[in-house]
Amino acid sequence: MGLFDLPAPVLTWLDAWVAAALPAAWRLLLWSVVAAVMTMALYWRLSPQARIGEAKRQLAASKVALDRFDGEFKDVLPLMRTMLGHALRQVGLVTGPALIAMVPVLCLIAWISPTYGHHFPAPGVATRVRTLPEAFSTTLYAAPSTAAQPYPRLQLADGSGRIVHEQALEAPVTTLHKRHWWNALLGNPAGYLPEALGIERLDIDLPRHQYVPFGPTWLRGWEGVFFAGLFITALAIKLGFRIH
Repeated sequence: MGLFDLPAPVLTWLDAWVAAALPAAWRLLLWSVVAAVMTMALYWRLSPQARIGEAKRQLAASKVALDRFDGEFKDVLPLMRTMLGHALRQVGLVTGPALIAMVPVLCLIAWISPTYGHHFPAPGVATRVRTLPEAFSTTLYAAPSTAAQPYPRLQLADGSGRIVHEQALEAPVTTLHKRHWWNALLGNPAGYLPEALGIERLDIDLPRHQYVPFGPTWLRGWEGVFFAGLFITALAIKLGFRIH
């Protein structure tokens, strides 16, 4: 479990509780609203709104002065430097608070992606698994509904057909790999391949959940619902509360 995965158990519990009243697509929309409210509230609290507003006014004034200038190029350079300075000052004031305010969104995305992204295949349904390097072959065995072990099992064989590794796929993720440094921030809920294993990654073609009945494939998944709700809600909060 990585740093951004720490809220996952609480989110799973809340999602199961809300599931009694809302279908999956509406829960996704609800989580997008929660993410937008938390992010915008955190940004508003951390950012120096008065200083940002003053920087924006100074930048606008410098743009007007530059637009109205009518003279030699050498004489316009101070105006350009002034405008650039105001622009950089504004960027400097918002960057830190904006990065910190993104943490709730990152935590939610880290949890939503394996929860709402894909699902395990039904028993008897063939699932394509690609290996890197391709000298290995992989079989995904779907667990029957009556099995004590509820997870499908991955079985890896080398070029001679000898089984070299077997493990349960404990979450419906499409990539299984060895542990990297960035997994300290964002973990893989399905676990990792052993370091000693001569394979770097598995790409698994799991069935994808669809929440939108129209449009291209990428729009029908959780991303379309979540990011649309996130953008619209955040924009409404920004305009409604006049957040800089």
